[in-house]
Amino acid sequence: MDIQRSELLRGVSSDFVKQIRAITVKESYDTGDILFRKGDPAEYLYVLLMGRIKLSLGERKQVVHIVSRSREAFGWSSLVGRKSYAGWAECETPATLQKIDSHKLLKILEKDPVSASAFYRQLAAMLGSRLLQSYSRYEKVFTGKTLI
Repeated sequence: MDIQRSELLRGVSSDFVKQIRAITVKESYDTGDILFRKGDPAEYLYVLLMGRIKLSLGERKQVVHIVSRSREAFGWSSLVGRKSYAGWAECETPATLQKIDSHKLLKILEKDPVSASAFYRQLAAMLGSRLLQSYSRYEKVFTGKTLI
């Protein structure tokens, strides 16, 4: 599996994909490993290859999303102007990830506005989908019904 199949790279140029691949590092983690904590500098975008990652908020680590689909991206804070991560990412199972340096990625995005536009459209769609899933979970808790 490869970064080029990530949902974030739909509609971008092949040259853009090559540049992203050049700054991507494949890493493996164990159950319980913390990838980042709330307040850590937002330095990387991650793409899941295998495993499950729990994303949570607050000091009590309220789970807001489980990353479980291969090629699903997370850790996008620095790509939307945040200097630090808003929550926690913890491996629920052993995981294999692709890790991308956000500063290098932002430079690549700046050089290719057409691919950058496609990339950010995909990021917005991904975040919108997660937001609707969150709304649905909370709606179900409060009313017993789901929005979606």
